[in-house]
Amino acid sequence: MIGIRNILKQRVLTAGRYQFHSWGVAKSIPASVIVPEKEIPEPILLKNEKKINVLNVIKREALERANHDGRALLFRSRAPMAERMCPGDAVIVESSNNLTNPEFTTRFIGICIAINRRGIDTSFTLRNVILKVGVEMKFKAFSPLVRKIEVLRKGKGFRRAKLYYLRDRSGSILKTKAAKQLTEAYNASQSVSENRK
Repeated sequence: MIGIRNILKQRVLTAGRYQFHSWGVAKSIPASVIVPEKEIPEPILLKNEKKINVLNVIKREALERANHDGRALLFRSRAPMAERMCPGDAVIVESSNNLTNPEFTTRFIGICIAINRRGIDTSFTLRNVILKVGVEMKFKAFSPLVRKIEVLRKGKGFRRAKLYYLRDRSGSILKTKAAKQLTEAYNASQSVSENRK
């Protein structure tokens, strides 16, 4: 036991003898070298934040970068009812299946039955009945594969945040009148977009 302590003391003493020397580091910077100024970006802070929470700042900056077409307003919980997407709304989503061929896109129309607000990971679920089979699709709101999200019709009479009970109902969610209105609204939006081009 005593021998181990002596060995450790000797190692500590010898380690203290060899220190780093300052003669290897330049004392001044030559005039020919251009030293750039440090650029420190200002973090995005909320009004009521006193201290900087690094993780929250990173999430907010990622959300700002992903919000290139203003879709963050659709999923903001404190936005006006007319501007945000709510459960029960009829929504059309245009998404591309892969990034290698961006022209190949698919469209899905359905009733929004759930919205999970998780910042950059916000997702929503659409449900429709196609050929008497219930089909649900879950989309990430800020995914680069999701091209366009458009609310065709605001839902009325839905009082819950999650409309999972619609799975148990028989028949189409989009009833015949509503389906006709949806197709008319979709065709009208397509004709307007074609006229702009």
